[in-house]
Amino acid sequence: MFPVTSPQSSQDWQDYYQLRWQVLRAPWHQPRGSEQDDLEQESEHRYIKNNEGEVLAVARLHFNNHLQAQVRYMAVDESHRGQHLGSRLLHELEKIAWTQDAQELVLFARERALAFYERHGYQVLEKAHLAYGDVQHWKMVKQKPSEPGWFRHPDWTQVLQDTWRESIPISDAMGIKVESYTDWQFATKADLKANLNLHNSMFAGSVYSMATLTGWGATYLALKEHNLAGDIVLADANIKYLKPLTTAPGATVTLSECEGELSELESAGKARYTVPVNVYDGDVLVAKFCGEFVIIAK
Repeated sequence: MFPVTSPQSSQDWQDYYQLRWQVLRAPWHQPRGSEQDDLEQESEHRYIKNNEGEVLAVARLHFNNHLQAQVRYMAVDESHRGQHLGSRLLHELEKIAWTQDAQELVLFARERALAFYERHGYQVLEKAHLAYGDVQHWKMVKQKPSEPGWFRHPDWTQVLQDTWRESIPISDAMGIKVESYTDWQFATKADLKANLNLHNSMFAGSVYSMATLTGWGATYLALKEHNLAGDIVLADANIKYLKPLTTAPGATVTLSECEGELSELESAGKARYTVPVNVYDGDVLVAKFCGEFVIIAK
């Protein structure tokens, strides 16, 4: 996965603006230079480029005032769409805004991008300007979520967190929290002090429980994405412990690695969903878990 970075060299900046112009201005016969404005120097710029140095996606953030930030110039190269590049850039810009105490984000989306931003928690506020005579824009806003990483559907994430606390008491005792939910990953964290054994490492049972809850949460969110609901139970699982966990417990699910036909819930009243979970100590992989969850229609 190519990293999200900032342009540094003169060539970086040329390539960054080239893609911005190529996607957002050239199709409407606008000249080079029209892809920039007066706020370039005081904005946060992010882009993604591949190993050959080709820029794949760009985006910018600036502050309108100390409480409101704005996303602008989001562009993804046409041949690299569908790879979550726009989502990753948006996630990065949101983290910058929230950590600098912005209370809301605003953007002006083209009509074809409305569904993309709505999936990420933005709401249409009003019809805005018409660009180049035929490109309708809509003003969209997103309020700061309870946690900076609650990027995609933060309302679902809040319900999941509340469900854990109210219905699965062990999650609260272990300090397990949703860390992030994006287009490509679901991640959790836990309180190490609440899970220490006599060796000052995390209990193996706590590692297993954290992985199970992370897989359960990923299954819950997958059902929400398919507009489905059911009772989720763990039917089978295996785990491989690689190293002791001694500092920062975290677990992740790469969503593209999950397998199962959730649509069978409607046709058969039951579905199976296989969820691989990696458990980390900071950035170090310490356990690999794979859970098979059964969903039963209510």
